[in-house]
Amino acid sequence: MSVYHILSNPTAGKNRAIKNLKKVEEILRKKGVAYEVHLSKAEKDAEKIVRELTEAGETEIIVIGGDGTLHEALNGIADVSACRLGLIPSGTGNDFAENLGLPKKVEDALDLILNGEARETDYVDVGGVRCMNVAGVGMDVDVLERCQRGRLKGKIKYLLSLIRSLFAFKGYQVEMQSGDRKETYDVLLAAVCNGSQFGGGVRICPVADSTDGKLNAVFVARPGGKWKIIKAFISLMKGKILEKPITTAFLCEEIKIIPKTKCAMQLDGELYKEYDFTAKVCKGLRFYRP
Repeated sequence: MSVYHILSNPTAGKNRAIKNLKKVEEILRKKGVAYEVHLSKAEKDAEKIVRELTEAGETEIIVIGGDGTLHEALNGIADVSACRLGLIPSGTGNDFAENLGLPKKVEDALDLILNGEARETDYVDVGGVRCMNVAGVGMDVDVLERCQRGRLKGKIKYLLSLIRSLFAFKGYQVEMQSGDRKETYDVLLAAVCNGSQFGGGVRICPVADSTDGKLNAVFVARPGGKWKIIKAFISLMKGKILEKPITTAFLCEEIKIIPKTKCAMQLDGELYKEYDFTAKVCKGLRFYRP
C-alpha cells in the first residue's frame, strides 16, 4: 500500500498551508489512508526532503503550499517518471494551480489526488533547474527584487512592486536563439511559459498549455511614454498582452535567452542570480490534475 508523503510549507499563503494541512490530515485519518507529514522550515528544505524520499523509493508526493514550494518539490524528485505529484493550492498566488484548473477547496483538491489520475504534464528544464510554470528575465525579476525589499506581504505587495517597476524599470537587450531562429529584442520582459500566468494572476500567456509538449516564448518590448506603459500594464492584467504589437510570441521546444546586461532570472517566482537560460520542454512528470 502506497504512503502519501505530505510536504507543507508552514509560512505559505499567510499560514493557509497549515490550516489546509489540518483539514487534509483529518480527511485522511477518517478514510484510513496511510500518510506522513514533512514540514519545510527553511529555503531548499522541500527540495531536500523530496530528494531523500524519492531516492528511497517513495512515489506519492503531495505539496500543500504555493508555487515556490511546488518548485522546490519538483527539483527534489529523483526520477520524475517514477513519482506522482499532487498539489493542494495553499500559497499566495497559486498560479500553476490556476493554470491547471485545480480545485480551490481542500476537500476537492484532495479527492482529485485520492480518486483521480496522475496525468502526464510538461515541465521546463532551464539550465539544469526544473521549472513548473514560468521562467523569465526583465521586469518580472525587477518586481520580485522590489518585493524582497518591501515590508508589505501578499498580493498587494506584488501589485505595488509591479506598478513601481513599470515606471522605473528601463528594460534591456536580450539575444534569443531557437532552432534556426536568432533575434535580438529590447525587452520589458522575456518569458518562457509552460503555464499561463504568474505573480498571483498576471496572465502573461493565456494560451499556454502545459500538456502540449511545447513552450510559449514571449518577448514584450518596453513602450515609450508613461501612457503607453499604463496601457501595456492594463493589457497585461487583462491577459491581452499577446495581442499587442509590442509583443513577439511563438511556440518552441527549446530556446536560449542571453541578456546583454547581467541580471537575475526567475523560475516559478524564485530568483536565480547565476544561471544558463537554456530552456527546453520536458515530459514524463505525472501530476494529479482534472
